[in-house]
Amino acid sequence: MPEARGGLHRRIALETPEHVRLEYQLADLGSRAAALALDLAIIVTTILLVALVLRFTGALGGAGAGIGIAVLYIVLFFATWGYFLFFEAVWDGRTPGKRALGLRVLHDGGEPLSFQGSVLRNLIRFVDLQPGVTGMAGAATILFNRRAQRLGDIVAGTIVVRDTGGGEMFGDEVEVSGRPTRPTLSPEQFELLAGYMARQEGLEPGVRARVASSVWGALRESVGGDLAESTADPDARLAHLHGAEAPRHAARRGGASLQAAAMARERREAWEAYTALVEKGRARGLGALTEEEVRAFGRLYRGVTADLARARTYGASPAMMEAVERWAGSGHNLLYRAKGRAAVPLGRWVAREFPRAVRRHRWPVLLAALLLFGPMLASYGAVRDVPARARAIMPPGMLARAENTARGDPDAAYLEVGGAEMPALSSMVMTNNVGVTFTAFAGGLLAGVGTVLILVFNGVLLGAAFGLYANNEVLGVILAFVFPHGVMELSAICLAGGAGLGLGSALLVPGRRTRREALRERGREFLSLLGGAVLLLLVAGLVEGFYSPSGLPAVAKFAFGGATTVLLAVYFGFAGRGVRAAPAP
Repeated sequence: MPEARGGLHRRIALETPEHVRLEYQLADLGSRAAALALDLAIIVTTILLVALVLRFTGALGGAGAGIGIAVLYIVLFFATWGYFLFFEAVWDGRTPGKRALGLRVLHDGGEPLSFQGSVLRNLIRFVDLQPGVTGMAGAATILFNRRAQRLGDIVAGTIVVRDTGGGEMFGDEVEVSGRPTRPTLSPEQFELLAGYMARQEGLEPGVRARVASSVWGALRESVGGDLAESTADPDARLAHLHGAEAPRHAARRGGASLQAAAMARERREAWEAYTALVEKGRARGLGALTEEEVRAFGRLYRGVTADLARARTYGASPAMMEAVERWAGSGHNLLYRAKGRAAVPLGRWVAREFPRAVRRHRWPVLLAALLLFGPMLASYGAVRDVPARARAIMPPGMLARAENTARGDPDAAYLEVGGAEMPALSSMVMTNNVGVTFTAFAGGLLAGVGTVLILVFNGVLLGAAFGLYANNEVLGVILAFVFPHGVMELSAICLAGGAGLGLGSALLVPGRRTRREALRERGREFLSLLGGAVLLLLVAGLVEGFYSPSGLPAVAKFAFGGATTVLLAVYFGFAGRGVRAAPAP
């Protein structure tokens, strides 16, 4: 298992499949908060720009208002749930904020972040931001977890590390000449200084000035003399200090540093060829390399990992170790990012894997259904017995709609929705319901309590709504509206609830695994249910936005809902049977 090491910065050692040990500096709470703040600024700015464009192009008013509002709903949903997931999945574990701060998300075994890992860590972000949007839960977990993981990282099995992705070229090792004096800085302090000098060229001027000031503040008391009293800027002082201290620490390590310097000279040409291929692969993907370049990359990567082991044996300087480790890690991420792209094709997942997952996890799904439909029936009965209870549960708009609906006409409109308004209704319903399912899944991390509350709350509201309409003798009107899409929506809520309860079971009954291991395993295992719920809600949103409020007679809507019920029952009961399950990717 990888272990974090103490010191001025928390570090973690990861072993690759080639049995090469890579060390990373874990991102601290401050740098992660700064990256989050930058990402939030980008999100808010983008939303404002989209809203202004829609406003001044007239897309939020007139005949095109429905489409403009639909676009705005989708943008808001992406900002809430999709921004971090999308960028981390397609941008090798980085969002714009993380890239600006030199941070990257990796799996805690050293592998590049997978799409599945990105989904899990970003769905659980909802819990990390609690209470409210303070982020206190995630911040506390980062501070007290030895791998600096928030709750989403624990479930996804990920870590956030400092990684500029290469940036600087390999440096030459310092050669010892003469008889240098005794070092002024401790080995830990010199490691901090050398680390800054190794990455300073890749920092933006403002960031470089702030980091230099922070590093100088940490070292100033140990320096003393004329340098401490100098009026030069911190960056210049650190450069001068490094020039003086590097030979002293090289001498402290003895003649081994001479071997590291000789290796740096001998391998310079190979290192330059390797870094060029890594940069090309990072920019365009490993598939952009020619067959000859791919072979060269593999050969050079093996050489660099061997150089890393030699550098450790020779006692190379921290600056050289930093560069070699970073470039070895960049090559490793590039190599395994390409290898990890295999996934179950969407068609096969829909036809086989998803219905199999529903049958395999039928018990938590059935428990979720009980938690949804039980309160719904109880709430319906309570409102039917005492009609005044509906006023304590239902919003005023729903009360007015039920009271003003014409009785004795099942074809009466539940909602008056014009054709131009249907795209807005569809997108609003779709994004809201998908957000609820995401929340139900994430709530499972609270030992299932969050999932239970969401299921019960929605069940109570549904039952009260049906009871309200029944009391006003217009139950058929709301049923005619709900039935075409309702079977899909309620099935999706049960699937998401089952996934959340499955995740919560890792804390309550982890079995022979630790709770951390159980969370990771069940998070991945139940993610298929959540994906299927989202797919159902996308279809249900289209039906609810365009078909359910249409002027078709109630009998057509009931027939559509009945056909949907039969198709889903057959699909979940029989799809994928008789075909050998595919091996896990």
